[in-house]
Amino acid sequence: MVIVDTHVHVFTDDRKKYPQISDTPRAGTIPSIKEIGQTEWPVTTVETLAKLMDEAGVHKATLVQAYFVYEYDNRYTCDAARVDPKRFASVVVLDPLDPKSPDELSRLVEQEGVTGMRFMRGRLPATSLGEPATFPLWERMQKLNIPLAVNDRIIELPKIRTAMERYPDVKVCFEHAWGHKVGTPPYPDLAPLFSFADNPNVYVKTAINNIAAARDAGGIAEELYEKLMQTFGAKRIMWSSNYPAHPKFNGVKSRLDEAKKVLAFLSEEDRRWIFGETALSVFPGLR
Repeated sequence: MVIVDTHVHVFTDDRKKYPQISDTPRAGTIPSIKEIGQTEWPVTTVETLAKLMDEAGVHKATLVQAYFVYEYDNRYTCDAARVDPKRFASVVVLDPLDPKSPDELSRLVEQEGVTGMRFMRGRLPATSLGEPATFPLWERMQKLNIPLAVNDRIIELPKIRTAMERYPDVKVCFEHAWGHKVGTPPYPDLAPLFSFADNPNVYVKTAINNIAAARDAGGIAEELYEKLMQTFGAKRIMWSSNYPAHPKFNGVKSRLDEAKKVLAFLSEEDRRWIFGETALSVFPGLR
């Protein structure tokens, strides 16, 4: 079984070549890792990540831009993916409201080998998912056949529907942020996510924090995954470690091991899709 980590961040302590941001023109001072409810992330270079993946038995990974470290400067993510293009794919973050972003995405895809785009709400306006100003970037993603990962509060997700209907060929993956709080079965709090189930181009990314959220609500993680399976099916669900975010969950291996335990009730075929084949269908270059 090929195992693909669909959400892992890399960054380096080489701040001379890859400066880390300290502010943004949108909202003044950028929140630190501690201010967004996490302890400090351990420095995770692509070389460090490769060793952690080898230890865990993870074969491939999509490197997702570390937004709170570099914001829209995607250079390290791109450089890291080029270290081993057969093992790593890069997912970049651009300002979806910036009219220059479509051309920058084309440059990143054509010159840097980028394979995915991410909408990271961060300090953008709460309505950014539904803004017509984002449509040119959607049009470019559709033209380039680039999948989109979305990080936003679950209550905001329905705002993206207009753009999805306008550009139906863009594959959209809702990141694990949908499940910081999940409640209990039948999970009414997750209704905004479930409302996209009828769209075959919608995928769901899961991580260790979703497992923890189910338990924190007094339930069991297996019930949450059973609901996800009933709603989306294994071919539209992807596993991720979300490393090094949420350091309390330890390393890549422990996160993968916990996911394997929780998903042990599923068939081997379903687990094969969740742990790898779904990701390979969305990021075919990794195959």
